[in-house]
Amino acid sequence: MTNFFLAISQKDFTTTYSEQGKGKSFSRLYASLNHITNQFRSISEEKEAQYIFLSLLVEQIRVGILSIDQHGKVHLINQTMKGFLTNPNIKSLDELEISDKELAMAFRDAQAGDSQVIRKAIDGKITPLTILASEISIRDNRFKLISAQDIRNELEANELEAWQRLIRVLTHEIMNSVSPIISLTATLSKVVAARNEANETFSESDRETLQKGMEAILSRSKGLHHFADAYRSLTRLPQPQFQKVSVSDFIEKLLLLFDEEIKQKRISVSRSADPRLKMTADPELLEQVFINILKNAIEAIEGQPNPTITIDASLTRDNRVIMIVTDNGGGIEKDVLDKIFIPFFTTKKSGTGIGLPLSKQIVQIHRGSIVAISNPGNGAVFEVTI
Repeated sequence: MTNFFLAISQKDFTTTYSEQGKGKSFSRLYASLNHITNQFRSISEEKEAQYIFLSLLVEQIRVGILSIDQHGKVHLINQTMKGFLTNPNIKSLDELEISDKELAMAFRDAQAGDSQVIRKAIDGKITPLTILASEISIRDNRFKLISAQDIRNELEANELEAWQRLIRVLTHEIMNSVSPIISLTATLSKVVAARNEANETFSESDRETLQKGMEAILSRSKGLHHFADAYRSLTRLPQPQFQKVSVSDFIEKLLLLFDEEIKQKRISVSRSADPRLKMTADPELLEQVFINILKNAIEAIEGQPNPTITIDASLTRDNRVIMIVTDNGGGIEKDVLDKIFIPFFTTKKSGTGIGLPLSKQIVQIHRGSIVAISNPGNGAVFEVTI
């Protein structure tokens, strides 16, 4: 028995015991010991096979994997992750900081559920890496599992598509202004040329035509100037001033801005937020985001028999603040929903198409996200996560 327990304690599952010539009692005992040893051996072999399989899987995937403990010691690193590092033989984050300081800081700061993109020089090329983190506890030890993925191709494809969309919208907006200006200028030039050739003075009708034409040109020129100002506002966001903000106070101050309009249009507004809930944000910039969302919601519910807007705030599973604005308007068509965050895209006659794109930029500098959800006829939902 001593040998059996010693073998088990040393994880030696190769020992067997002869069941012959020992008497019935000892034969049954040795048979039981052999059965237990075989069970342990089977479990050990299965675990070994799983470990080999997972090790091969981790090495084969094209995503960098790094596992560190609470002290920054590296317990696992695959070949893809090594390819992202200047020194692939690191044993800790302290060693990584010597050769790749920015990457080491990103790994240290990464929180479970967070996603960030950093740019790193790899083989002389600037490569965008998306960093994701999760945390696990094994017995009394905590481990952080970090993944890094090269998203250059995806970004290039998305950037190309974004540029193509933006160029289409810019071309549409500019041509809408330039075409009538060209047409009017040509008409006025003909009027002036005809009178000059005939050596005639301008009639009252000619003067009226010239006056109206120049007013139209001035109006479209102002429209182009306004368009250029709108474009400039998209490219010159102020530096955010982050501070701790009470979410419930933020919502109340926001609704105060729309108080008169809400009363006039008899809109039912409900809000839900824990008074203790706080977020780190620039309140002035973030206020602009929700002004745009609420303006759109108020316009969307116009004409509804019971116009309603709800604002709910809560914590997500990864401890981020999510604010959800819901209206009971007509909803957003699917082909429009795909474009609402594209600069200058608008379905409104007097719209500039910068409200939601600007809102998205503001949310992104808060390292958050903004999502629109809608089924035509069932209202719209905007989710802002900070």
